[in-house]
Amino acid sequence: MATLPSPPAALTPEQLYLGHLKLIDRISEHAARRRHFSREETEDFVSTVRFKLFEGNYERIRKYQGISTFATYITLVIERLFKDHCNHVWGKWRASAEAKRLGDVALRLEVLLVREKLTFDQACEYLRTNEHVEMSREQLDDLAGRLPSRTPPRQMQGEEELADRPAEGESPDQRVIAQEVEKRRKEIRGLLRKALASLPAEDRLIAQMRCELQVSQIAKSLHLEQKPLYRRIEKILLTLRSQLEKDGVRREDIAEILSAPERDF
Repeated sequence: MATLPSPPAALTPEQLYLGHLKLIDRISEHAARRRHFSREETEDFVSTVRFKLFEGNYERIRKYQGISTFATYITLVIERLFKDHCNHVWGKWRASAEAKRLGDVALRLEVLLVREKLTFDQACEYLRTNEHVEMSREQLDDLAGRLPSRTPPRQMQGEEELADRPAEGESPDQRVIAQEVEKRRKEIRGLLRKALASLPAEDRLIAQMRCELQVSQIAKSLHLEQKPLYRRIEKILLTLRSQLEKDGVRREDIAEILSAPERDF
């Protein structure tokens, strides 16, 4: 799909962002799939990218100067965001002393095998296809054998992991009820993602922005009139509510999930 013409003087940062949302999503999904993210992890990363790109009044997009195509520029930005995302989820990566001694290929191989949990065959294919490493499989196998054995970095504990942990003094019945509640909450979040995906791109963006910004800030960011925006947001939420109710979500559950923080989107 051809990208929009996008010299900085021709389009505002907001226009660049909204006009390239499909491209941004596609690049984000590709970055996540290359690292074998699950479907839910991929969706979370795509949402993170969208939010980070409009954050700070489109600060990252404002830095685009038209020296390269917008697609090339935004690909590099998303790659940096991906590294930041991994650091946030897994903790900052520190290579082993042996990998540093063995050189750049060993450093990348260690990351792929330990941090990103690829199999050896997947790591070999990734290095050859994406990083043009010319070493043979046997050479890479020898290199991997010289790397120290390391356990994968511990993932940060989010609310979902903490919710699954039994509370001190919690009875078995209470634990079962809590697990059932959390399971249903995850199901509703999945249905909400599906409902959001069915919205037009700008409406979806407005719904996500509303979790972090005031209506006046959204209007200013998207160059929309503030007064009609209140009604538009109301219609967006009604659409989401209607879709969730069709999927069997109760009204009281909808009220809770629609008031959740942005990360639940």
